[in-house]
Amino acid sequence: MKEDLYARVILDLVSDAVDKPFQYLVPPVLHGKINIGSSVIVPFRSKQITAYVVGLDKKPMVDKTREISSLQDKEALQEELVELSRWLSRRFFSRWIEAIHLCLPPGHKTVKTKYLELVIPLLPEKELLEEGSNLKKRALRQALILEHLATAGEEGLPWNELKKITGAQRQSLLSLIKKGLVKTEMVAGERVSGESVMQGAPEGEQFCFSRQQEAAWKEIRKGFSSAPKEYLISGVTGSGKTELYLQAAEEALSRGRTVLILVPEIALTSHIIEQFRGRFSSEFALLHSNLSVGERFEQWWRVKRGKARVVLGARSAVFAPLENIGLIVMDEEHENTYKQGDSPRYHTRDVAKWRAAYNGSVLLLGSATPSLESYIEAKKGKITLLKLTERVGGRPLPRIEVVDMRREFKKKNKGIFSQNLWGAMNETLSRGEQVILFLNRRGYSSFQLCRQCGYVMRCPSCDVSLTYHFLPEHLQCHYCGFKSIIPEFCPKCKSPHIRNFGLGTQKVEKEVKSSFPSALVMRMDSDTAIGKGAYQKILNAFKEQKSAVLIGTQMIAKGLDFPGVTLVGVIAADISLHLPDFRAGERTFQLLSQVAGRAGRGDKEGKVIIQTFTPWHYSIRAAAKHDYYGFIEEEYSRRRKLLYPPFSEIILFNCSSPNPRKATETADKLRSRLTESLKPLSAGKEEFLGPFPAPIKKINKRFRYHLLLKGDELSLKCDIIRNTVWNLKKEIRDDVRVTVDFNPLMML
Repeated sequence: MKEDLYARVILDLVSDAVDKPFQYLVPPVLHGKINIGSSVIVPFRSKQITAYVVGLDKKPMVDKTREISSLQDKEALQEELVELSRWLSRRFFSRWIEAIHLCLPPGHKTVKTKYLELVIPLLPEKELLEEGSNLKKRALRQALILEHLATAGEEGLPWNELKKITGAQRQSLLSLIKKGLVKTEMVAGERVSGESVMQGAPEGEQFCFSRQQEAAWKEIRKGFSSAPKEYLISGVTGSGKTELYLQAAEEALSRGRTVLILVPEIALTSHIIEQFRGRFSSEFALLHSNLSVGERFEQWWRVKRGKARVVLGARSAVFAPLENIGLIVMDEEHENTYKQGDSPRYHTRDVAKWRAAYNGSVLLLGSATPSLESYIEAKKGKITLLKLTERVGGRPLPRIEVVDMRREFKKKNKGIFSQNLWGAMNETLSRGEQVILFLNRRGYSSFQLCRQCGYVMRCPSCDVSLTYHFLPEHLQCHYCGFKSIIPEFCPKCKSPHIRNFGLGTQKVEKEVKSSFPSALVMRMDSDTAIGKGAYQKILNAFKEQKSAVLIGTQMIAKGLDFPGVTLVGVIAADISLHLPDFRAGERTFQLLSQVAGRAGRGDKEGKVIIQTFTPWHYSIRAAAKHDYYGFIEEEYSRRRKLLYPPFSEIILFNCSSPNPRKATETADKLRSRLTESLKPLSAGKEEFLGPFPAPIKKINKRFRYHLLLKGDELSLKCDIIRNTVWNLKKEIRDDVRVTVDFNPLMML
């Protein structure tokens, strides 16, 4: 008689009430078939629902256990991803099933799977060839099938492909099955995508290492056989970090392991994609949101089946179903886009570190402007710091000039461009070279104001002004998407004196076309880059020099390589500097350094002009001198004095409701409960700030109040904090929401 077996499962229901494992009896017929990571159908209340096995037990935890109804997928999740999902849900305060969803194929509930019939050999290569030789005279088609399978390996080949190559009919296949030489198996198929198919991929560019690259590579190579395994590559723009990634990937593959490459945004990293696609075309997969759900679903399965050993993707690719990972690369590791905005609010860097530790992988973090968190880990010796201070080929870094716009104003210059920038653009365009103009604000102007009474057009659902857009002409909220027509008269005093104030990319575009009518101008922001492949079309056109001027937001600041660009103009460096966020200085420095790096990447020297009203600020001064280490030491000192991350950990609690009184009452109650639950462990080390209204008090008709918890090693107290929040959420009504963000990157 078989011993009883019980499965602990997480139900596929997004609800706090069922956010825990439930135990079910495994029926004898499914013994040996259900593993950790299997998906099953279980009875729950009066329904049959999907669940995921997260543990197996020999003894029941409750008196009565219901029986699993059926097995859905024996290996829906690998055991590593089950463990990862549990850790992630606890660390980042999400439901366990939400973390599991990140590890499942995209569109797993909606995509109808296409299946391929695989023909799999049942004998080793040598014996297959012998059988094929014996059959050649009396059954040629069967012999041809065996010959092709012998070279295909254990995975076999699709029957459609074999039939086409050999001209065999199904009877030949059935005969081989009957003889016990092959078997067939139905597996998830693949869709053809223009971006995921590797045919016609460019060749990888080979070149010799520079002295600094060679020294860095010697250190990285040691990590494949001994500690340390984490490296921070701090390399100026154009210093050849990508070639180090490529060499490390080749090393990992040569050792029989897999490779995961993470980039901040797929659409803006075409250069690195081309490099990897060219070098590893036969085993390369691209996972990103620009593919259709069906394409992503089947590319995921391609990785799951081991057909792709090199995976490149944005944030969500960190959950790719790779096994035996030997290398994880996180390019531009400082980027904010690596932080997930919705639950689970994970940071990709933390997940990458977890997977690297689990697999014993080499982890490469690369950036021209590494985050303070990574820099301090390197300073403490937890990560090996590798410096690349020179551009490949000895190309000089661009000259940077800072223009004080206060002086321009005193000179009666009230236009967008300073005299210096206008003159430099004129010279650059007259030489037939290209210009990038950077402004991190889309739209035409920031807001509309009545000059009669001072009324500002605001969003009815959010506590923000509406942004004026010129083409097509309308007002829009960039938080909830609300749109409005342009009023002829002030809604408050009925005055016709309504004027646009502020600056956006549309206004810059109009000004450039007016000042340089013969120059072809392109704009790249979230208003123009709409639809599949829109980003790439704009970038390709600019790279092919179909346009002389590219205007854009932070989309154009990262990872782009345009040899024809010799001038970069930063229209307003102050936009990100004065946000109510302790990371504003670091974010400004990183953005300026990145966009400056787009200039002078070809044979001609580059120039950058930064326009600002605060030229004395340490982030702007350091960016102008390409002085990352000077900046980071200043930032290090400021953060340490204030005990902000990474010198502490912070947790941001956001309580929101359509009723502001309910929101603030919930925040007060939460602070009281957390103070009480943490008291036995805190010893006065934690500090609460708030509750206080969020910097943007209302979004989408919901009033928002923040509570900030700051302290040491809060990650060790996550379970206590989680239980306190969850218990409070049981008491509050549906119109009040509480969200938790561990070490948030945006405080708005």
